[in-house]
Amino acid sequence: MAIDDWKLILAEPFDDSAFVSRLQKLVSMLGTEQPGEAEAARRKLMEHLGAHRLSLTDVAMRLRDSAQAGAAKGGGNGASFTQGAREMSLERQLSIARGAKQEAESELRRAQSQVYELQIAMQQAAFDVGRALRGQARARMLAATGWLAAAIASVIALGLLARMPVQVLLHPRAGQHIVVSRAAEPDPSDVTMRLAPGEHYGIVLVQDLPVRLNPNDDAGVRAFLNRGMRVVIEQQMHVGVQNWLMIRSVTGNGWVRGGDILH
Repeated sequence: MAIDDWKLILAEPFDDSAFVSRLQKLVSMLGTEQPGEAEAARRKLMEHLGAHRLSLTDVAMRLRDSAQAGAAKGGGNGASFTQGAREMSLERQLSIARGAKQEAESELRRAQSQVYELQIAMQQAAFDVGRALRGQARARMLAATGWLAAAIASVIALGLLARMPVQVLLHPRAGQHIVVSRAAEPDPSDVTMRLAPGEHYGIVLVQDLPVRLNPNDDAGVRAFLNRGMRVVIEQQMHVGVQNWLMIRSVTGNGWVRGGDILH
């Protein structure tokens, strides 16, 4: 409530000549014989009293006290009326002060409730932050464990590769290194991979090399060979500008491009 409103309430309206004059005028208008005017006067009177936190009961009590004070002193109605009004004003101010105190206590309780709710919200936020941090720490630990496992697997794989004897060949035209495992060398007991007069070994340079039925790129495919696989070259044939090789492997005979075999 604004300070000006409290000044208006705590001020004694019966000491104000303007208030008393308007009060007398409105009370006199209540006796009119016109119902509409009487009702309008009554509403204005209640508004006039309500603006000062007064009621008709307050007016009646002040008139009674004024009359009693005047009778006791045998005159001086105006002074006795003012004195009685002042006494009632003290009671009214005390009542207003009590109401203000109750309102302040209510505001204090609401503020304490809001502070308590804020404390709960802060505790919940701190709990959520802690849980998020714990989740991040757990995720980092799992990631570190995964990296460690991958590193161990890489070391094991490198160790196995280090134990496997290999042969590194260099493509004479492309300068490309081809790693051929000696485990993939032809088995001497395999008659299909034994060399006949005029034949020699070759190594596949590309992955999934198609072995065709005829020396033609449109011919059907018999099989596909893996890179680094050893084959037997039986003969060569030039078809146009393309060089083709007849090879033999564990999949059988067929034709491949000459540039795809190291020989």
